[in-house]
Amino acid sequence: MKKLLFILLFLPVIGFSQDGPFYFTDNNIQREFYLHIPNNLPQNSPIVYVFHGWFGSGSSIMTTTGFNTLSDQNNFAVCYPTGLNGEWDIEGLSDVDFIQRLNDSLVNEHQFDANKVFATGFSYGAELSYHLVNCQNAKVFAAIAPVGTSMWDYTTNGWAINCVPTNNISVFILNGTNDNEFNYNGGYYPNVGSYFSVDSTVSYWADFNSCSISSNYTLTDFNNDNYLTEVTKYNNIITGDKVWLYKVNNGTHSWFNKTPGGTDDFWASEEIWNFFASVSNVQTGINEQNIKLSRKLIKTINVLGQSSKGKQNIPLFYIYDDGTVEKEIIIE
Repeated sequence: MKKLLFILLFLPVIGFSQDGPFYFTDNNIQREFYLHIPNNLPQNSPIVYVFHGWFGSGSSIMTTTGFNTLSDQNNFAVCYPTGLNGEWDIEGLSDVDFIQRLNDSLVNEHQFDANKVFATGFSYGAELSYHLVNCQNAKVFAAIAPVGTSMWDYTTNGWAINCVPTNNISVFILNGTNDNEFNYNGGYYPNVGSYFSVDSTVSYWADFNSCSISSNYTLTDFNNDNYLTEVTKYNNIITGDKVWLYKVNNGTHSWFNKTPGGTDDFWASEEIWNFFASVSNVQTGINEQNIKLSRKLIKTINVLGQSSKGKQNIPLFYIYDDGTVEKEIIIE
């Protein structure tokens, strides 16, 4: 009898990890999500939402992306919701409302910073991140980072609701040129509609945010495979909004990762967090100093956009090659 009681007491512990699954009731439906919070996370810390692809789950995208490791290193929470039956309701947009209500609950319960809420996702989950910022009623998300998708042309799309963003939003877009699900140059899905090319999507967000190009370069070819990643960064020096593109030549429909875990020249999760950190000047722990040391000053301008160096008693904008902009005033 004592042995039987011991087993019954410990079965729930075996089946339930510290990261979940947890459940949130929305519209009388129990929704699953996973949540990783580092030990001793201070109040007003950021939270990142990561959305899985078609017929995936919160658990699967948590394993694929490895964001928990970055979360522990850089002091932010990360949440992995699960779509109903592995799908996201983009057509009816009910999942846009679900994510917003889940976020309201988590921010209130754990005292996350409501101004440092970010979203990323892969494939269909990346589509959801676009819909969240296009169709949200309030500025919930400070930035998004879609991986392996594009934006639908709603004029040809019979099933999706046409939404228009009302707030500036920083966007980091990561796509491979050999993606067999979303063609880099745009395409058409039967019974669904057309989707834009990646370059057109980048231009859309750069124009929407009134950004101009700030830097363009190629990442180091760590694997010596000649599959180069071209980086293009746009920035609005007044608002701080930015749009980044990582164009992975010969890259496929995947969550990009470098060795030893993958074959690419960068780890998408790490680059995405660095982008989110730069958007809101988040203190990023071990990565913060590395970012500052590796970036280079491109130019210094005044509020009129004119080149200016070291002038006193006026605001100056220092523009770096990673797309960040710092505003300083030298007081005489």
